[in-house]
Formats: sequence, structure tokens, C-alpha cells
Amino acid sequence: MRNTIASRLAVAVTAAVTTLGTVGLMPPPAWAQTAPDTLLNLPAEAVAHASRLQAGLDIEVIDPSAYVCSTSTPIRDWLTASKAGWTATDHNLANLAQQLVLLDTVLFPDDAGSGFGPFTTQVTHTFRDLGRFWDIDPGKIRLLPLRSTMLTDRAKLTRVFTVGWGFPEPVSASLADQMATLMDTDKFQHGRHPGFTFNAFAINGLEVPGVGTVPPEIVMGDGVLAGMQAVGLGDVAPQAILAHEYGHHVQYQRDLFDSDLTGPEASRRTELMADAYAAYYLTHARGATMQWKRVQQFVQVFGQLGDCGFAGDSHHGTPNQRLHSAEWGYGFSFFSQKQGHVMCIRAAPDPGRTGRLTCCSRPLKTVAVVQRQLCSRCRPSDSPRRRNAPISTWSR
Repeated sequence: MRNTIASRLAVAVTAAVTTLGTVGLMPPPAWAQTAPDTLLNLPAEAVAHASRLQAGLDIEVIDPSAYVCSTSTPIRDWLTASKAGWTATDHNLANLAQQLVLLDTVLFPDDAGSGFGPFTTQVTHTFRDLGRFWDIDPGKIRLLPLRSTMLTDRAKLTRVFTVGWGFPEPVSASLADQMATLMDTDKFQHGRHPGFTFNAFAINGLEVPGVGTVPPEIVMGDGVLAGMQAVGLGDVAPQAILAHEYGHHVQYQRDLFDSDLTGPEASRRTELMADAYAAYYLTHARGATMQWKRVQQFVQVFGQLGDCGFAGDSHHGTPNQRLHSAEWGYGFSFFSQKQGHVMCIRAAPDPGRTGRLTCCSRPLKTVAVVQRQLCSRCRPSDSPRRRNAPISTWSR
């Protein structure tokens, strides 16, 4: 997904300050009384950071009654069961923990590492193959793991509270000490609970004052991969999730986020588009070449991660919508007349009300699933095209 990383930070930290005081671990120095005010008056660099990482869109609420949607899927049930016995205070702390882990990875990628545990081979090979498959510049994209070990690292916690929220360093150090103490308990698996990293997201590059350049990234969470393994989808989930996030970078480099939609409608459009891109790659003869048995599995990956957050600006589509978008991408590849050809994705003017647009120099009818058309008419400059021929040799 294209994560709205900073949208809940102020709420999370305010809740955490209250929570830390409630459980009796935070002394009441003078700054503790003004911490919420500090969050509402962050320094300019923090405001700039947040504004670039979140979608500043008005929310246009989707009518939930128009959709069949259940919040119960095997992987979501697994995640819920892992939190059995948690109190409201625990959930508040977990919400803050998620934000801390996200910001630590995004703002300080050099410390994130490069391994993905038992999924390292699947993830790294898929990332390499996606770079060969799509007609964008793969060299601009950095692949990172999302780990929660920093939640017991007081130095890293202090750094994130200072840079991410603009707290004075003594305040950050005190918050970090309390947070690390609370995380280093059995209920939170000593900072390694899968809920803290139950996420994967793509982010475009940006400049963050006080930090420097944050490169275009794909971040893959340990928790979501572990969850998929637990429900029997570990064979295909790393490839499917990574292909979806790579699809967002196709959208970034081809300016495909632009539309006249807002809020959840805008998010759902791009998320379902990325599902279709991923399924196209996973099925294609020059992509992951997954056969029908595995196709059924990766379709379930997308379906299980659907949501019913119709009013949220990070709505990804319902389980049924995500499942059908993946099926659409599979069908687009499977029934293509020329199996050896990979479609190119070209930025083009919105079709508007004309119902047509030009892609690869040929007019195509608009497919309602997306507002930018997928083009299957790109031809290689030589025949047959070598699998690893550089994109620059393709004729458009």
C-alpha cells in the first residue's frame, strides 16, 4: 500500500503520553504537561516531513451499504488472536509502536539492514525480476525490511522522538526510556510482536529537513510476512505483496496518482490498480510464471488484506474488490494473444468523458477499472526479445 505514515502520529503520541502516566512509569516533570501542546506546534521540519508523507486530501466517504464486506479473514483473525488479552492501554501503546517503527525505517534507512529472514531469497529475487519486467527505472527504488527491534533500543527511540516529533532531546530520552521498558515485556514479545510490523508500503523520494534525502523505498514488514506464513500463504505472499508495492512505484514514475478523486475513492483506485499490476506480473510468462494452483493462492493474499475502512483515506478496497482486481490482472495476462510481450505503462492525459486515450501511439478503449489504461501493444525492436533485454531497446 501507499501508506499515510504520519496521519495518526499526533493522536498516537498524545495517547502514549497519557498511557505512560496511567501505568505509573512516567514521572510528572513540567514538560509532560505541555507535551500535547508541543505536538500541536511542531517545528517547521516536522510539519514538512508529515505533509509530504501523508495525503492531504479531503475525505469523500464511500457508502458502506453498497458493498459486501467482512473484517474477518484468516490473516486478520490470526493477528487479532495474537493480541488476545490486550487492554485499551496496550492497544494505544501498540499504535504508537507501529508509528515509531515506520518512521525509524523511513527516516533512517541506512540502519534498516537488507535481510528478510526466511523470506530473503523470495523477496530479493522478486525485486530483481520486477526491475527487469516493468518499463521504469529500478535503480531509483530501495528495498528495506520493516523490523521492530528498535522498540527496545533507547538510542533509536530517542532519535525518532526528536526528529519525528520535534521534542527536545531530554524529553525524547525520557519518552524513549519509558517506551523501551514497556515494550520489553512478554505481552509485546519484547518488542517483536508481529502487529508492530504488520505492514508493507511504498514511498516516493523526498527531502526531509534535518535528515536529508529519503530515497524512493519499498518497505516489507516482518509481521505481515509471518502472518501469511501462518495461514499457509508463505509460498506466494512475499512475491505478491512486493509486486503490489512495486506497482506503486510504476504509478509514481508514470504520474498515475493524479485523478479528480479524493480521500478513500482516490486510495482505492490506486490500490486496486496495483493489485492488477501485481497479478499481471505474477502470471506473465516473463514475470513470475505462476501456474493456476499458485494463482489461486496469490489471489487470496490480496483478498485477505482487503478492508472495510470506507471513510479512511488509506482505504484499499474490500476483500472481494481486491480479489477481483487480482483476478482481472491474471486474466489480462493469461488471455493475452501474445504471451511473450509485456505491456508498457505510459502516463497519458485522463480520458475524461471521451472514453478513449492514446497509449503506445494507438487509441484504446478505456477500461473502467483504472483511469490510466494498460497497454499491451508494446513491441520489441528485435524478435524474439531476449528475456533480459534492457528497457531502452524496446520500441514503443
